[in-house]
Amino acid sequence: MDLATLRDVLVYLVGLLACFALWTFVIYWLHRFSHIHHRLNPLWWIHRAHHAEPYLREDSHPSWPTFGQYLFWLGGMRLSLDVILVMTLPLLVIAWLWPQYGIPLLVFHYFYEVFLSESVLDHNPRITGRVTRWFAWGDFHLHHHVNLKRNYGLLVCFWDDLFGTAQIPEPGSSLARIRARSERLQRSRAVASGARAAAEQSDLGSAARA
Repeated sequence: MDLATLRDVLVYLVGLLACFALWTFVIYWLHRFSHIHHRLNPLWWIHRAHHAEPYLREDSHPSWPTFGQYLFWLGGMRLSLDVILVMTLPLLVIAWLWPQYGIPLLVFHYFYEVFLSESVLDHNPRITGRVTRWFAWGDFHLHHHVNLKRNYGLLVCFWDDLFGTAQIPEPGSSLARIRARSERLQRSRAVASGARAAAEQSDLGSAARA
């Protein structure tokens, strides 16, 4: 590879990285704006559907996409609009302005959302430790589902670090929280089951006395 070709490659990579940085910067602020709770904020109305999903589950294992996900139907109208408005639309603008960078990023975005985002990376409670200091995966993103005022960044943690909204959870805290919630649910079910059994026994005793 001659020097001119090497220079062209480096210039292209710098441009691609700059567009990626711009894209994730816009994502960060749109996601942060989506958490302004106001009846006139349509992004909050749309984004609430994402936070209603039970991502904090121990049985959240990577799986193959459904047919709808291949078509960017991510489980519902609001769930799909959430990704399209916050992530896809800004990238389409970048692709229109700088197609040589935006089109490869659109391909990356499609494959990431369809194959990786749901439970492989973003919402995988088994991803912990140092990698979550750089990438908004696993513990880092799931902590946002616990504290809505922290960890707005998607894909990377850089903008949270820069704007003071990063909060690094203890490694494995997502799984610990999931297990604690599971234990509480099991205790609640046991109490409810015991109460039903006692009520049935009482009803049988009343019927026998009658």
